[in-house]
Amino acid sequence: MPLPTTPRWLFALKGVLAVVAVVALVHVVEPSEVVRAVSHADPRWALLALALVPVNIGLEAYRWGRLVRRLAPEVRHRDVLRAVVGSYPLGLLTPGRLGDYVGRAVYLRAIPAGASAALTFGERMATLAACLVGGLVALVPYLHGQEAASPLWTAVMAIGWVATLVLIGMILFPGLARTTIGTLLPFAPIRRAVGAFAQIPQEESVTLLLLSGVRYVVFSAQFALLARAVAPAAPWMELCIGVALIFFAKSAIPQVTLGDLGVREGAAVYFLGSVGMSQAAALDASLALFGLNLLLPALVGVPLLLQLRLQRRAEPTPDLA
Repeated sequence: MPLPTTPRWLFALKGVLAVVAVVALVHVVEPSEVVRAVSHADPRWALLALALVPVNIGLEAYRWGRLVRRLAPEVRHRDVLRAVVGSYPLGLLTPGRLGDYVGRAVYLRAIPAGASAALTFGERMATLAACLVGGLVALVPYLHGQEAASPLWTAVMAIGWVATLVLIGMILFPGLARTTIGTLLPFAPIRRAVGAFAQIPQEESVTLLLLSGVRYVVFSAQFALLARAVAPAAPWMELCIGVALIFFAKSAIPQVTLGDLGVREGAAVYFLGSVGMSQAAALDASLALFGLNLLLPALVGVPLLLQLRLQRRAEPTPDLA
């Protein structure tokens, strides 16, 4: 499989959208307040968030590696880790991080590309389920604390729980889901998406959901720690509720910018601001999380990507004569 090349126009478009989104936020949030929040940040909380970066990536690699080794037991954890980290640059520059799918398949050729993409899709859906559950649970105390919550939130919660339970059911019972949804919605893209879950062994499904829940706690803790760094007086409970709602909102909005830059920040300003945190501190914490969990791993993955390109160029071309 050839290495994917991100179209320049796509990279430029996503970059422009990210800049526009951040600039729009800066017009809402006073720039001097953003700088002030950073200058008064407590580095101890930020260092704790930084220390959780390898834990976050390690969990991601371990989770995907468990699925991969069901199909190819000879695959080493080191190779899985290289595939995960090496795909970060491609994921950062493609819509919905689709580059992750291709990148992992290119790095780890011990399993077919289609199976690799299916396992990655199933893994992402398990993470989505964790974000949805966390957000729906957090909505209860959040709405309870609002003086005049819109009745639309009740509909959001009802639809959200139904969608989340359906998603979890598809992960736990892929055969039943494929038959039921394939009958009700006989469309090829939907059948392919549901069929991807069949690549996940049923005995591994519960472990996949549990590991996704643990990883959700880790990256949520990173966000809360970064928020605490720039807002030392912010109550932990309110921070946790706000962070859960940010990931809930981000999961429901399609990725249209580089690494969700701007989307996550807008949600942070809204939800953390609504629980008493300053808008500037919320923006700082969200940008810091982007740097730690997306930009930093992508920078680490660039040398791996370049190394792989050189190796592929050095491979002898098959003689067709």
